[in-house]
Amino acid sequence: MRHLPARLLAAAAVVPISVFASAAPAQAQEAPFGQPAQAAASWLVAQSDGTSWNNDVSSSLDAVIALEAAGVGGDQVQATLEWLNSNEILTPYVLPTPDGATEPALNAGSAGKVMYTVATAGGDPTNFGEIRLAAEVTASQTANGTYGDGTAATTAWAVLGLSRTDTPAGAEAAAGLAAVQCPDGGFNYMDVDGGDDCVSDPDTTGLVASALATLGEPGSAPLDSAVAWLEGAQAEDGGFDNGFGENANSTAMAAQAFLAAGREDAAENAVTFLLGLQFDCTAEQPGAIMYTDPEDPEFGEASRLLATAQAIVPIAGQDLANLDASDIEAAVPGTGCESADAGDEGTGEASADAGDDEGSNSWLPWVIGAAVVVLAALVIGFALKSRRSGDADAAAAPAAGETPADEPKDESGEATADDNTDKQ
Repeated sequence: MRHLPARLLAAAAVVPISVFASAAPAQAQEAPFGQPAQAAASWLVAQSDGTSWNNDVSSSLDAVIALEAAGVGGDQVQATLEWLNSNEILTPYVLPTPDGATEPALNAGSAGKVMYTVATAGGDPTNFGEIRLAAEVTASQTANGTYGDGTAATTAWAVLGLSRTDTPAGAEAAAGLAAVQCPDGGFNYMDVDGGDDCVSDPDTTGLVASALATLGEPGSAPLDSAVAWLEGAQAEDGGFDNGFGENANSTAMAAQAFLAAGREDAAENAVTFLLGLQFDCTAEQPGAIMYTDPEDPEFGEASRLLATAQAIVPIAGQDLANLDASDIEAAVPGTGCESADAGDEGTGEASADAGDDEGSNSWLPWVIGAAVVVLAALVIGFALKSRRSGDADAAAAPAAGETPADEPKDESGEATADDNTDKQ
C-alpha cells in the first residue's frame, strides 16, 4: 500500500492548531445593549408612578416624547396623556398666573410642547384638557413673528406644536426666529433681539433648528447658520458643553438637530458620546443616561431623568422635526439585564445554573480543539502504520524473486517528492 505523502501529514499536524485558534472565544468589546434606546426607555418607564413622572408636567412630557421616539411604551404614553388631559393638571402649566398678576397668561412654549406631544401620539391638539391649544398659540404670535414672550425657545415649541396641526406656522415664524438669532448663528434661551450680547447655547440652538426644519424653505437660511454654529461647537469626542461641561442634554438637543438637518456624521459622533454615558448591566441603574461622566455626587441621580429622556430621541435615530410614533408598541422590552438579576434571587440555583452554562460554553472551543487533535493523531498513526507495512513489503520482495532490490522508483516521481518533503 502506498503511504500518505509527507506534506499531507504536515497539514494534518497543523489542522488542530488552526481550528483551536478559530474556536477560541472572541475578545472584542461589545456595546452594553443591542437596542440602547429601548433599554433607556425601560429604565425611564420604571421611574414613573404609573401615570406621571414626579407629578411634574414638563418632565412627563419629555418622558412621553422619549417613548414616542423609541417606539415603545404606548400604554404608558396613553396613561400619562390621560392624566394630563385634565383642566386641573394642565391649566397651571399652560396658563400659569405670573407673580404679581391676578389673571393667568398663556405660556405659548408650554402649550406648544403639549400640542406636539399629544398630536404625535395621535391625539387632538386643538382641544385638550378643555383648552383650545392651537387657537391660543396661534393668537399669541407677536408683530415680529415670534410667539408668547418672544424668546427663541418659546417660539420653537410653538412652531413645533403647530407643525402637527392643520394650521402650521409659516414664513412669519421663520422671520421671527431669524430676528432673535445671535450674530454667530446660534440661539440663546432668553434673548429677544439677537443683539451683540446674545450668547448662543447648544440646547436652545438644537431645539430651534428642528423648529426651523419644519418651516421648509422660509427657515432654510437661519437653519443653515444654526447648524453651522452647532458643528463649530461640537467637541472632538462628539459632546457639547453648555458652559458647565459636556453633558447629555446639550449633546442630545444638538444631535437631534443634526438628524433634522441631514448632518449624519455629526449626529453619529454625538450619539456615540451619548452611548458612552449609558449605564450597562453591571450598574445599579442599567439603561439610564448620565448627565455627565462622572456624575455630580449631589445632583447626579436627580439629573438622570431628563438626561435619559432627551438622549433617547437621537439615540433612537429620531429628531423633533420628523418624529414618528405611528408604529409605537404598547409594551416596553426589558433591558436584557433581568435574567442576570433573577439569578441572584431566591435559592441561588439560577445563578449556579447560569454559571454552569457559562462554564460549559467557555469550555466548548477547547473540547472541539481536543477532538480535532485526537482525529489528527489517528490519521498520522494510520499513515505511519501504512508506511511501515509498505517498507516491509518492499524488503520481502527480492527474496520472493518478484522485484530486484535496485529497481527504480515510480516514474511519476511521487516517492521522490515525498522524500524531499520529509527532508524539508
